[in-house]
Amino acid sequence: MSRGNPLEPLTGLASFALALSLFGYGAATAFRLTVGLFKPVCFTAEYWPHDAEGHDLAAGVRLDDVNRVTLCVDDPEPWHHVLGFLSEGPVPLAQTAALLLLVLLLRNAARHGIYTAETAAGVRHLGHYLLWVLPTVAMVESIARTTLVHASVTFDAGFMAFFGEWEAPWWAVITGMALLSLAKIMRTSAEMRADLEGTV
Repeated sequence: MSRGNPLEPLTGLASFALALSLFGYGAATAFRLTVGLFKPVCFTAEYWPHDAEGHDLAAGVRLDDVNRVTLCVDDPEPWHHVLGFLSEGPVPLAQTAALLLLVLLLRNAARHGIYTAETAAGVRHLGHYLLWVLPTVAMVESIARTTLVHASVTFDAGFMAFFGEWEAPWWAVITGMALLSLAKIMRTSAEMRADLEGTV
């Protein structure tokens, strides 16, 4: 009689979240590459570097929302579209990739066992991914948004403004560090298990 997957329902939930994320991200990307190419490029400057409402803006740029400081480029160039995508797309893509790594890790652990060197390596890889990749793509989004702001105003907005726009995913940093510690414990357990099996 089969015991089933000991990692359920986590594997099922992660697989469902991955499928939902792939569908949502794919639909959003398809919309941006079709309909979005013929629309103004709008972006939110969360740390607006100027207090004037609509003054000092470059030609063809309007202040769309004063409260959120949403700027729209009415006649965008191709690089506006690229930066617009880079200001919103990398983090959801990286989060979807993290879900994929988690699903692969869970399926591998269910197939080969939890306390194995392969599973410990998978946990370590996921930990490094969360620790380094997600903060990096968040900074890419910040730089893209700040570049759009710089290109949309006629005054010097300051080149260090992207640090204010950078929303570091601290949950990913903390989770990544925890997974790296867990991977060390799992690797030690796998080595001890192998030693015990060798002495029996």
